[in-house]
Amino acid sequence: MAMKNTITAAEAAKNAEGIKRPVIGVVAEYDPFHNGHALHLSKAKKAIEAAAPIVIALSSSFTQRGLPSFADKMARTKMALANGASLVLELPFVHACSSGQGFARGAVGILAATRLVTHLAFGAEDASAFSLQKTSELSSILNQEPLSFKLNLKKNLAAGCSYPKALALALECELPGSWDLVSSPNNALAISYLTEIQKNGYPLTPIAVQREGSAHNDESPVFLSNIASATAVRKALSGGGWGKCENAAWVSGAVPSFVMAVLEEEREKGRLYLDDGKLWDLFRGFLVRSTPHDLGNCAGMEEGLGNLFLKHYARADSYEDFLGRCVCARYTRNRLRRQSIRCLAGLDHRSASSRFSGEPPYIRVLGYDDVGRGLLRERRKIDGAVPFITRLVAANDISATARKMAELEFRASRLRELLLPAPDLTREEKLIPVFYESR
Repeated sequence: MAMKNTITAAEAAKNAEGIKRPVIGVVAEYDPFHNGHALHLSKAKKAIEAAAPIVIALSSSFTQRGLPSFADKMARTKMALANGASLVLELPFVHACSSGQGFARGAVGILAATRLVTHLAFGAEDASAFSLQKTSELSSILNQEPLSFKLNLKKNLAAGCSYPKALALALECELPGSWDLVSSPNNALAISYLTEIQKNGYPLTPIAVQREGSAHNDESPVFLSNIASATAVRKALSGGGWGKCENAAWVSGAVPSFVMAVLEEEREKGRLYLDDGKLWDLFRGFLVRSTPHDLGNCAGMEEGLGNLFLKHYARADSYEDFLGRCVCARYTRNRLRRQSIRCLAGLDHRSASSRFSGEPPYIRVLGYDDVGRGLLRERRKIDGAVPFITRLVAANDISATARKMAELEFRASRLRELLLPAPDLTREEKLIPVFYESR
């Protein structure tokens, strides 16, 4: 199957000629939205057409790194709509808190299933490296999995490498020079997006947008620039950081003013996830009553990982201390975080079957503006399309898979609520899409 061009801004603008109505898709967490995100959306529009609407697939209550979202999905939806997005769709927990491949499978599948999105814009450490030939070859290897690739991957895992490192090394053996492209987090995730597009034949044109500013996991505040990572923003505002004038000052410069106002409002309501104290209490309590057999029922729990958890939790002083004790060459901190959350959310092997490959069982709308409302009207005219829903409970009437995915979403939402200063366990049942009226 031929790979669609991965193009830069200049190429995209040229290729947009003749497209009746381009719609840009973006996969995001926006935890929280910052100036770097705003720049990415601006560059994506410039690459195609200034008036092109943007559709976001937004992670729900937990992120791909296994962290409870700093702000909830509705607050992050407001941030996106106020800063250039027209329609925000939910990336369900079962995919949002998953490996890079699972994350990409869910997000790209949702954007393609809208039948509205024509382009997929993603950030990359080196956008110029995303040439058609190299990305096509990498995606072909990942989709076809030649024997030599599988043997090298298995050998690397047996040697104790984490899966991301084992994968990057195996790809380097198949395609020399690919290590530089796939070893950085954003690039690796971008390759996962492209692999899904190729595998499923999605009619999406990829657009690589050059990242600027801090790396995605850089925790240091950037005083000489107004672009900092979401990790740095969260760190500055977590715990007692909000009360420090210098922290609040630089965060105000690193995020749009509307975002800062939303964060302040959410903090006053007790809606921000500020520390992992409650999470550690919940997870430690879970491990106290669990046996290796119990842990083995959790989706993604490899042989030996459950024993590793049970070995270290009693001696750990905190959640981060526990993770640090468990981290090894094979298990990254993010992998351990995701597995911990899967356990607490009750993601067992049966629930994991709600992960979809290809079209999702439903698409949930989190918010829209006037342009997004027009897209929704246009979508209703498409026969046989995946159903859009506005309330999670509506999934019960669609299919058994939809019901399982929604049940897990309810559990994940309630789990995050338990970790907040002012939890509301009925919040998910009351949620309706946000309408943002452009000023």
